Amino acid sequence: MFNLAVAVFTCKRDYVTGYEDAEELVVYDMDSKAVMFKVKKPRDIGVLEDILDDEGLDLWVFVTASIPEDVKSAIEDMGVKVQLVEKMSLREILEELFTV
Repeated sequence: MFNLAVAVFTCKRDYVTGYEDAEELVVYDMDSKAVMFKVKKPRDIGVLEDILDDEGLDLWVFVTASIPEDVKSAIEDMGVKVQLVEKMSLREILEELFTV
């Protein structure tokens, strides 16, 4: 199975928000520099790893404006870096982080 390196963003509409305010998680392919898909934010963050594994995706970084410590710990326990950013449009964040 081919694993693509992805970043996941916590979003509400087209804006990166804090984890608690987010309505969806946006999965971004860092190699092709494209949004792959969006998924409704799961109640249990552990489900995210299963969703991505089922798609053959390798989560490298979780990008959010804020995050509760227990959720951050769960993500880091998956071997994933948590990156805090300012609240702004997803497009602006992608341009800043990945030079789209």
